[in-house]
Amino acid sequence: MTQSPERPSTAELLAFALELADAADAVTMRHYRGGGEAWRKHDGSLVTLADTETESMLRARIAARFPADRILGEEEGLTLPAMPMDPSSSEASPSQWVLDPVDGTHNFARGIPVWATLIACERDGRVEVGVVSAPAMGMRWWAARGLGAHRREALTGVEERIHVSDRANLEDAQVLYGSYTLTLGSWGGRVEELLRGSWRQRGFGDFWQHCLVAEGAAEVALEGEIKPWDIAAVQVIVEEAGGRLTDIEGSSRLDAGHSITTNSALHELVLRTLSGDA
Repeated sequence: MTQSPERPSTAELLAFALELADAADAVTMRHYRGGGEAWRKHDGSLVTLADTETESMLRARIAARFPADRILGEEEGLTLPAMPMDPSSSEASPSQWVLDPVDGTHNFARGIPVWATLIACERDGRVEVGVVSAPAMGMRWWAARGLGAHRREALTGVEERIHVSDRANLEDAQVLYGSYTLTLGSWGGRVEELLRGSWRQRGFGDFWQHCLVAEGAAEVALEGEIKPWDIAAVQVIVEEAGGRLTDIEGSSRLDAGHSITTNSALHELVLRTLSGDA
């Protein structure tokens, strides 16, 4: 297929991202618990054949549908379009797809079902569409700007719009985090104060903690070390559900190397606590 001369709508981008997620599920589930080899990358993290095969497949489909778009992925990095954008096109700037073929690779490799494929599309400097597909959990979350955030449970087939909680007191809040050591070592060691002041603390980590905030099951999710492909898809889901995902300065960005997700009601308090200004 060739790229349409018209700028695709947000709804069209979302529909395509959901198609990509279906295709990714077929690849990842074929490898899951299949005894495939996992090896270590230069940074010490694991990678499996499911990671590399899924990302390659997604890249091929995106390039075929939108050849002028950039693609950033965990396994292959940034690739520029094979076909530069036509200057006369109505596209204000090239879109960029951000891919994490298997978020939670360590879980995947150990047979733990908490992993997902993350697919996002950035346009005009912000994430427009995000899909989180967790087939082993039987769950999928997605969102698009102006179209709300949603989830679907495969077992029941129930599809519903999701919203963050309205809990505004830390002592009533459930706080989630990724790596315990990385989280405690971040933000000047002030995370412990936040955890101790909250109602409940759990180390769910990865995509799931952000989605739990988006659907109102938790209020705060902390990532002490993060890459853009880890949070691009969940950022728009959280924001369309009424929450916030920012850096310590309160900026909505993907390249800060850390992230703070909340239900909005607690965001300023969390930022002040982690900054030492509470």
